[in-house]
Amino acid sequence: MSSGNIDTRDELDRYLAADCESTSDTLRWWQERRHIYPRLSRMAMNYLSIPPTSVDVERVFSRGRLLLSHIRNGLSARSVRALLCLGEWVRLGFLTEKDIIACLRGTKSE
Repeated sequence: MSSGNIDTRDELDRYLAADCESTSDTLRWWQERRHIYPRLSRMAMNYLSIPPTSVDVERVFSRGRLLLSHIRNGLSARSVRALLCLGEWVRLGFLTEKDIIACLRGTKSE
């Protein structure tokens, strides 16, 4: 496992071990903790943010059309959301395709 993956794993472990906090503004919560959880906060902000323009929405729908071709039309809504999110994380450099493949195989990426 690479150093970046180890750091990400440590960050996730720290987040999961922390006490739960109630908040009415999730985006602000992640923004305030971006120094504590730098990778997770970027992922959360990406996942929780609404695209500010219709151009981004059109891009997402375009990717969704490619994902939901006649070959893959049996995917659940949850699977489609997960695949679109993972694709965006790979595009932004939060994950690599090797990380995803290793996770699916139950192995560690190199």
